[in-house]
This record gives sequence, C-alpha cells and structure tokens, in this order.
Amino acid sequence: VAPTSEGTKNEPFSPRTFRGLGNKGTLPWKCNSVDMKYFSSVTTYVDESKYEKLKWKRERYLRMEASQGGGDNTSGGDNTHGGDNTHGGDNADKLQNVVVMGRSSWESIPKQYKPLPNRINVVLSKTLTKEDVKEKVFIIDSIDDLLLLLKKLKYYKCFIIGGAQVYRECLSRNLIKQIYFTRTNGA
Repeated sequence: VAPTSEGTKNEPFSPRTFRGLGNKGTLPWKCNSVDMKYFSSVTTYVDESKYEKLKWKRERYLRMEASQGGGDNTSGGDNTHGGDNTHGGDNADKLQNVVVMGRSSWESIPKQYKPLPNRINVVLSKTLTKEDVKEKVFIIDSIDDLLLLLKKLKYYKCFIIGGAQVYRECLSRNLIKQIYFTRTNGA
C-alpha cells in the first residue's frame, strides 16, 4: 500500500499510522463534534432490508467457528445486565447495533450519554457487576461470553468500540472484519 497524501482522510490501519486509542480514560485529542456525530451515525445505522442476509452470514460463521473448536464456551456465566430488558435499551423491538466496550471505555462515557442511545450496550469487565451499573447494559467477562450473547440477541451489526485490551483480544481471534480509523492532525 502506497503512503497517502496529507489531504487524504482515510488510510489503511497499520502500526505506521496508528498513534493511540486513549489516555488516562479520555481521548488523547480534543473532542471533535464532527467525529462524534460520525461515530454515532455509523454505530446507529441499520438497514432492515439487509438484516436476514447479515444474520445468515453470522450464523454460518459461528457454525464454522464452533466446528473448529473456537468461540463456543457453553460454561459462560449469566449475561448480567443493569436493566431488565434482554434486548437492550428502551427500543427492544427495534433492530439495533451492538457496541462492545471495556470497563474503562464505559466509565469514560459522560453520565448523560449512558447507555449509548439506540444501541445495545455491552461492557466487557471482570470487575463490574450489575449492581455497579444501573443502566440497561449487558455486563460480560469474556469474549466467549460475548459470542454466546450475540447468538441470543437480534441485532444488525456489532461494533467493538474500545479499549485497547478488547481490540487486542478481538483482533487476535480474527473477530474484526472492518476497522473504522479516524485520523486527527495535531493530536
């Protein structure tokens, strides 16, 4: 891949272009409202006409993973959540995307934005409990439990939104199909 020009906003994800994910529970750059609106639009966009095709592809992938001995840990714990809605959010009958984040990423979200609206929020943590989180959010403690939860939920797409440890584990298990990479100047 050839290096991109300075005017280009998107470039391949690689160690050459990667600069960081977060710094002490915050973004390492000034919050950009345009970027936050883009994040929201990407993670809330649903095309219901494509749901059945996506569902079929997901099920095929999960069957293939299970036949190879990966991703089917049936000993996973109860997928606890702060609310009483198994489908997440106040729009249980509405098709939504899933956003998966680690505990630090969850804690960095300002209270007024928790849970992220119009998305099924999943927090991956070995220390948080449903008593710690009052919002309608799933709390799980492993990627295997995430895969089990995703088998049970009706959702459009799943987005891994941070932090570094969650990205690392999902990348090492080849669970990430596409990366949305934001390039900021002067960070």
